[in-house]
Amino acid sequence: MWKGKGYQTKLGNEKKRRLFKAGTIIFLVIAAALVFNKILEEWTGFRKVLDTITGAAAPIIIGFVIAFLLNPVLIFFDRLCHTILQDRVIKDKKKLFHVSRAISIIITIILFLGLLTGLIWMVVPQVIDSINLLISNMDNYYNNIMKAINTIYDKFKNLGESEEMVMNVVNTVYDRLQKWVNTDVVPNLDKIVLNISSGVVGGLKFIYNFLIGIVASIYVMANKEYLASRGKKIVYALFKLKNANIILDGLASVNKIFSQFINGKIVDSIIIGIITFILTTIVDMPYALLISVIIGVTNVIPFFGPIIGAIPCVFIVLIADPIKSIILLIMILCIQQFDGNILGPKILGDVTGLSSFWVLTAVIVGGGIFGFYGMLLGVPVFACIYMYINKTCTDKLEKKHMVSVSSEFERIKRIDEETGKPIYLTEEEEDIRFHKKTPEEKAAAKAEREAKRHAKRLYQQIEKVMHAEKADDQLAATEHGAEKKSSDDDKDDQM
Repeated sequence: MWKGKGYQTKLGNEKKRRLFKAGTIIFLVIAAALVFNKILEEWTGFRKVLDTITGAAAPIIIGFVIAFLLNPVLIFFDRLCHTILQDRVIKDKKKLFHVSRAISIIITIILFLGLLTGLIWMVVPQVIDSINLLISNMDNYYNNIMKAINTIYDKFKNLGESEEMVMNVVNTVYDRLQKWVNTDVVPNLDKIVLNISSGVVGGLKFIYNFLIGIVASIYVMANKEYLASRGKKIVYALFKLKNANIILDGLASVNKIFSQFINGKIVDSIIIGIITFILTTIVDMPYALLISVIIGVTNVIPFFGPIIGAIPCVFIVLIADPIKSIILLIMILCIQQFDGNILGPKILGDVTGLSSFWVLTAVIVGGGIFGFYGMLLGVPVFACIYMYINKTCTDKLEKKHMVSVSSEFERIKRIDEETGKPIYLTEEEEDIRFHKKTPEEKAAAKAEREAKRHAKRLYQQIEKVMHAEKADDQLAATEHGAEKKSSDDDKDDQM
């Protein structure tokens, strides 16, 4: 049914208003982010206040993080205790809830502290021994390096290179190394010592905040329903009913993505660390436990974690045994292939719903803006943003009674403007992406390209000739005009 011009104008104005509103919101968000960033950079007082607040609230933040990570374990034991005690020991539901929650919190905290203590007891002494062994063997490593340099020097001599040239190369490297030590290391020794001292103080402060955070996590786990209910009350008080429901649904999805991703990634990294330790022990790799800890910890970072962990591990082994460093590199590559293609998908599944490209983008952008924590949490944060954008687009398409399934758009060529129905790619258009051309088709395509090039050259030649003829006509007209003017001048003189 045709609708009048006034309706179309009204529809166009409504579309313009929506676009203007969306553009204004985007502009204001970007402007607010830039202003906030400028405040953090320029206004040191504000930054100091912000650092003070975050420093004071650090134990509470750590407590929430610990409670968030332990929540799946708490739920498991809470359900188990509730099933065992229900209708057998305690019949009062309220009392049953409190007793079951208390027992499950105690079991969860004991398991957490036991696991943490066991890891520290097993790993830390071994790591310290590995570092001490690394330091004590520095003389041997130095001798190995000098032996390698002498071997390279002898090979250069055997190749017929002059001794003077080889010594020039060695002296150049030595001079640059000495210059680096004198200009960058020695003048900054006080800063290096200060940074080490600050690191030690920061480590002690983190241990203190972590211990307080464990206590805070107990209160968070005990009162999580109370905290959630007060949060819902605030949301419904501040927002309209529809918007409040959207916010709560979004927070539930965010909680699901973060909990599954972080807990799954931790389990995955622990398994990778154990596999690395077993394999490095079998091949008698030096510093096996230290390497396993580094690989396991850095594996928490998506995409770039294995690369970050492999570099120092290969370097450490390279100093001790160059041949085994190559074995370690091959081993790490195999382990990461196993993790990326088999173990990771089994544990994490399709939690984020992101392709490899978006995972790479999230890690790079998150790391560039927020550093280590950005690389660590960039993927789940980006997954939440992606989920919101996808849901918004799907809702808008459904309101327009159009196709809303993302996979369908891979086959859609365009959408008809009158009917609103999709026009799909034909089988020939779909197959052409994967169709391997025969020699005859290649020859025909080549002939077609040659014909196009010949036609283009012919057109250029014709255009050039026409341009030359036009220039000749203009020149002739100019000469004719000059002759006519000269003739007129002669007539005037005769008169």
